[in-house]
Amino acid sequence: MKSQSYLQKIHRFESGSSDDAGILYVVTRPEDIPNAIASGAAFVFYNDVSKAESPAGTYLEGVKYVLEGEGEFDPDEFEEDFFENVYRRLKKIPLDILETERCFLRETCVSDLDSFYEIYSDSTVTKYMENLFDRTEEEKYTENYRDLIYEIYGHGIWTVWLKETGEIIGRAGLDERAGYDKPELGFLIGPGWQRMGLAEEVCKGILRWASENEIGAIMSITDPGNIPSVNLLKKLGFTKSGSFDETRDIWIRE
Repeated sequence: MKSQSYLQKIHRFESGSSDDAGILYVVTRPEDIPNAIASGAAFVFYNDVSKAESPAGTYLEGVKYVLEGEGEFDPDEFEEDFFENVYRRLKKIPLDILETERCFLRETCVSDLDSFYEIYSDSTVTKYMENLFDRTEEEKYTENYRDLIYEIYGHGIWTVWLKETGEIIGRAGLDERAGYDKPELGFLIGPGWQRMGLAEEVCKGILRWASENEIGAIMSITDPGNIPSVNLLKKLGFTKSGSFDETRDIWIRE
């Protein structure tokens, strides 16, 4: 999948700089941070560690990303996609994650919720999983999920798009569950797109992505009565490892 590029330029922040679309600003002087914040600019702070007056180790209020290097800032010292991702994070633009033969996966955003509510309106969907919150709470949950899961862990449950039609057809990804040290594979393909092999295709893509990103063992939790999910987990190489609660089992893929 060729991701759309949102970042057009990287500029050093100067007095009078504004929140221009497509520009990521680099602040090099701590005293300029308040102005950058006031302008609404998407910015990072670059700390020249070779200077004695460098504020290394100090608290930089309002700064989300701090870069360190010696000498003048050089964007070529950082990975190619780094600044694109930083810009999208600061502008709350969801990141593209992976592509399979028939689907795209990207981070979830509030605009996806209409499609999710339609999918979840089918009672078969909520037979084995919790329903969505009411709209206001679900929007807040989605925003918090971006800040507390995507940004911290680099993965989470993502939105699944069908390439052929551009429809949102479900959700899948690697979630984080409190009290467990393995990411949890979760997947849902809406009833209208089931029995087409899409869940297997998407989950295989996620497992490949996990391997490429050096994620080891993965868990999944499912109700033993959910036969399609149980069969898919077996096909994906998961084995039952124990009980999660009175109604669900834990499956592990090493």
